[in-house]
Amino acid sequence: MILLEKKWRLPEESADSGKETSLAKSLLFARGIRSNEEIARFLAKEPVDWHDPFLMNDMDVAVERICSAVTKAEKILICGDYDADGVTSTTIMVSFLKKVRANVDYVIPDRMNEGYGISEALSARIRNHAPRLLITVDCGVANEEAILALVEDGMDVIVTDHHEVKETLPPAMAVIDCKRADNQYPFEHLCGAGVALKLIEACCTRLTGRVEMNEWKNYLDIAAIGTIADVVNITGENRTIVKEGLRNLGRTSRPGLRALFALIRQNSPNPSAPFSSTEVAFQIAPRINACGRMGDAARAVELFLTQDIATAQKLAEELCNENTRRQLMEQQIVDEAVKKIEGSTDLMEDMKNDSMPIVLVGEDWHAGILGIVANRLVTRYQRTAIVFTKDSANPEVLKGSCRSAGDFPILDCLRSCEETIQQYGGHKRAAGVSVQVEKFDAFKAGVRAFADTRNKEEDTSFIAVDKVLQPSELTLDVAEEILGLEPFGEGNRVPIFLVKNAKIATVSKSKDGRHLRLQFALEKDGEYDLYDAIAFGIGDLAELYVAGSRVDILVELSVHSWNGTDSLSIRVVDMHFVPVGKGIWDNPTVLENLYRNKLPMKQIAMIGKARKEDLLATGEEMGLLYRYLMDNCKDETNICDLSLLARLLTGHFRKPFHAFKISRAMDIFREAGLMEIIRLNDERICFSLLSVHDKVKLEDTRTYKLLYTSEEEGK
Repeated sequence: MILLEKKWRLPEESADSGKETSLAKSLLFARGIRSNEEIARFLAKEPVDWHDPFLMNDMDVAVERICSAVTKAEKILICGDYDADGVTSTTIMVSFLKKVRANVDYVIPDRMNEGYGISEALSARIRNHAPRLLITVDCGVANEEAILALVEDGMDVIVTDHHEVKETLPPAMAVIDCKRADNQYPFEHLCGAGVALKLIEACCTRLTGRVEMNEWKNYLDIAAIGTIADVVNITGENRTIVKEGLRNLGRTSRPGLRALFALIRQNSPNPSAPFSSTEVAFQIAPRINACGRMGDAARAVELFLTQDIATAQKLAEELCNENTRRQLMEQQIVDEAVKKIEGSTDLMEDMKNDSMPIVLVGEDWHAGILGIVANRLVTRYQRTAIVFTKDSANPEVLKGSCRSAGDFPILDCLRSCEETIQQYGGHKRAAGVSVQVEKFDAFKAGVRAFADTRNKEEDTSFIAVDKVLQPSELTLDVAEEILGLEPFGEGNRVPIFLVKNAKIATVSKSKDGRHLRLQFALEKDGEYDLYDAIAFGIGDLAELYVAGSRVDILVELSVHSWNGTDSLSIRVVDMHFVPVGKGIWDNPTVLENLYRNKLPMKQIAMIGKARKEDLLATGEEMGLLYRYLMDNCKDETNICDLSLLARLLTGHFRKPFHAFKISRAMDIFREAGLMEIIRLNDERICFSLLSVHDKVKLEDTRTYKLLYTSEEEGK
């Protein structure tokens, strides 16, 4: 059982918080879009953010060389990457160059054997193609030595990329990357597919005899997929790409995409609905990425390129099958990782430090899935995770993937112990790292030393809240106003609102038991209005959120359309219980601390606003508690916030199992040899039940004697 309360980060009061303004404008203001001109551009129905591609460094040189190669029918080779951004970047360049009748081919690196970028192994494949012109997309800017070697072999090289640039640019004839130190381009957040789109836009102006000036617009759908999948900021030109691209996706004529969409939406009640950025992020992008993670990413490129319907169907099925295989392998690795973590006392002890990442090694875990596994561990344990496996090409090296929680600065952490690291790179939320096996212990010690300098609660996961909503604002009109902020994504995430002091009226599970359907009541003008909502993935917590409970709720609002009628749709993101006015329920950590400091029970009861006899479990209640733990928590390590466990048990038994009562009962169970406990803090515990063959007497334990004797009763 993992039962942890999620932390919320509430919005700061903005300078215009007291002014009359629309909800959409206040959200944009909080996200840094503040001038009237910026807001108008963002909310415009037709996107207006677009810049001249020739403002990019080296764009004119690149276009001139490409046009020359097209005209002379020289061999052009596109070198992409194995993720969704690399696949879509490659697709854009190859499709366009085929359209202008160029002699073009492409290569995508094998993730397992060739790695990221232009490796030595990939360079050999590039040479086998013998191109006169090599164009990299979504890679290349960090491969100075490899590109120098290819140039010395007589190739002309154009690098297009969007990753961070090193001090020295690769010696290509053109390097198009808005992260260059001398960049003059007005928008620097394009992904690889966005840069490729700008390049073909520029080429259209010089190849007017072969293609229409606006031919580049036919690739907005592919660029939108890459932009969403690469999790770049959906602002500026990226917002334009995604907004226009999503429109084009629904009417695409590409057989591969149509076949893929049909499989994805085969059970959808509305298969012809417009595509959203969320659907691209969680349905389309994972299937493209699965090809590169599990095998040959070129299959995804072929899916986009093919004009044959039978081939399109076959490739679409392959992508879906690979994604299913990836999901099964991912779950297997996650299960193994959880078993390793929760079976290790050292790793559990590490969790006493809020900043300490989970650092874990698996023997034969698939390297292409490590990032997803790390992300799953962050979600489960609310802390940064660094997950390693042995390099299949070099068993003396561990390849790792890092995902950051809260404000933990993963790159600063890696930099602090870089003497133990072979190589690393990434950004503030995610990174890759390689460590020699013999240096792993030193690496982990370095990570621990860095975490010890912080030990901050802010380094654990939190949910960022955009705004507090009043009951009068939970309306269809407000949901429709929020629609104006779409498409959502990085830099423009779906707004999350806080609704205070709601009373849960009814709770029921969905048919499959996975989700909760809630009805909650809010007071408005002296009366109560009822609202229907759904909370995904927490069906097993129905006994935690019982009818009658008062909660603060985080919600997302959207518009549900059915049979021509629109209605308000409310998704519950998380809930926190509202204080009930009794310290025994509202301040369990205070009472726990008083007990640890040996304050008499009578005084603890007074502070907790409870009777002394209500502090401790009766014999019947201890029996109920132990049987519940045996039924639900046996054969696993459990991490729980006692206040949530108390609510869950109270809902299950309809008896008052507050945190202090549970904590004292567990002390007795531990002393009786029934369980092991690690107290991570006064509120959070890690426990596991032990196999017991002989009958135990709780009355013989030190805590039982201390709390239940006549001497204690008299205190």
